[in-house]
Amino acid sequence: MKHAMQQIGRKYGLQLGILVALLVTLAVIAPTFRGESAVYASFERLLLIGIITAGLAVTMIAGELDLAVAGQAVLAGVIAVRLGDLGLFPSIVIASLVGLLIGAFQGWVIARIGINSLVFTVGMLTVLQGVAWIVAGGGPVMLNNYLATDALLARYWIFSPLSITAIIAIVAIGVFLTFTKWGREIYAVGGARQEAVAAGVSVKRSMVLSFGLSGLCAALAGGLSSLKGGSVMPDSFSTVMLTCVAAALIGGVSLTGGRGNVVNITLGILIIVVLAAGLSAMGVPSYFTELITGVLLLVVIVVEFVILRVARRNRIAKLRELNA
Repeated sequence: MKHAMQQIGRKYGLQLGILVALLVTLAVIAPTFRGESAVYASFERLLLIGIITAGLAVTMIAGELDLAVAGQAVLAGVIAVRLGDLGLFPSIVIASLVGLLIGAFQGWVIARIGINSLVFTVGMLTVLQGVAWIVAGGGPVMLNNYLATDALLARYWIFSPLSITAIIAIVAIGVFLTFTKWGREIYAVGGARQEAVAAGVSVKRSMVLSFGLSGLCAALAGGLSSLKGGSVMPDSFSTVMLTCVAAALIGGVSLTGGRGNVVNITLGILIIVVLAAGLSAMGVPSYFTELITGVLLLVVIVVEFVILRVARRNRIAKLRELNA
């Protein structure tokens, strides 16, 4: 039991400490941010931040990074609103499939020609935002049938259909990464690509799956968010990518690949959504929230770097003692 607690502390202690400190601080300085309403407000932010971060984290675990998620989200939002007359379910399914196909295409190209994922997905981000403007007709797109999305406005205690969808999506990503052969292959490709290739792991399959999931998650989040709002601008979600990358990094997912799991992803998401919801309840401007998120990210990066450096020094010292 003691060993298990030590393991949990080493893996998630920093993130758990930040989350607890954040909750305590907000409870003190924001009296209105308490109880069921606070939990509900935080969970509502899981739609965009939670779903997109979960998909984006899969590409990070694979040793890559999908910077096109904002473009996929906004294009899916425009498509979903455009197809709103078909009904909630068909419009979301079509928009999500478009995101899945775009993401899978990105993964295939990256694996096929060996191009840097940062460079390629930045280019794709620009292309997708341009396509969104064209599909939208150069301006905002409004939903014609608002009754079709009434189901999204329901509330069940501290949950809504959107937060429930986000939780299911995050759990599904966790199950995929932990319990499937393809998930383990993604870890292998991200952690030691040459060794994985030598062992017969298909890099192309891992890239297509990881970027396909990222595109699917971004499209699902963008489509649902746009339908809930009843409209979408082709430049919406422009800052979501940086927020989601920050959430994954704060949670402990590594940019170098092969490190991070659904617990890391969930902790990072919770820290960001609680911070954003708490500051919003206090009436703090969004730009200040972004500033605090950036500072928090830097603190986590520095602390983890120091911890890893100390641990490395301790290992080297022990090896020297054994060899002495």
